[in-house]
Amino acid sequence: MSPKVCDGYIALYDGGRLRIVADGFRFTNEIRLDATEDWLYVAETCGRRITRLRVQPNGDLTDREVFGPADHGAFIDGIAFDAHGNLWGTHVMTDRIFALTPQGDLRILLDDDKGSAAGKALMAAFEADAATPEMMLACGGAIAPWFASLTFGGADLRTVHVGSLRGTRIPRFRAPVAGLAMAHW
Repeated sequence: MSPKVCDGYIALYDGGRLRIVADGFRFTNEIRLDATEDWLYVAETCGRRITRLRVQPNGDLTDREVFGPADHGAFIDGIAFDAHGNLWGTHVMTDRIFALTPQGDLRILLDDDKGSAAGKALMAAFEADAATPEMMLACGGAIAPWFASLTFGGADLRTVHVGSLRGTRIPRFRAPVAGLAMAHW
């Protein structure tokens, strides 16, 4: 975990070959298309931000920009859209669920870390490029330590399932809005 490494990329399988269509990301994690498939959203875990790129008909990605805060102050892991265009996500190790409105405003929906000393120490060490595995392992809430992903499920897509890297169960809750159905469903 380093703020200096930016070797992440996005590759497109095109005509039987992979081609890199964007690079220079800080730990490329989950990616999602919006409802119209005009924009591809990238969770940059070590960039602690969401980046989006406009999708061209040939698969090229252009108009790269940060969507929402330039720095969440936490590591972003999984992301998913709801039916209203809000982008939900997880802050891994500091165990929060957030949503970015279509305008990019950040809303914390669930905070299982509650500003813990371990979480604050990890983020300060990360900024100094001095984060250690021991510092990371000291973090995590009680619901599902190290929130890593979320997905909308159930017949009405209003049940949010929370995946974690250190948990032993998959907690879920009812959302006030439905998730965006995936294009391949």
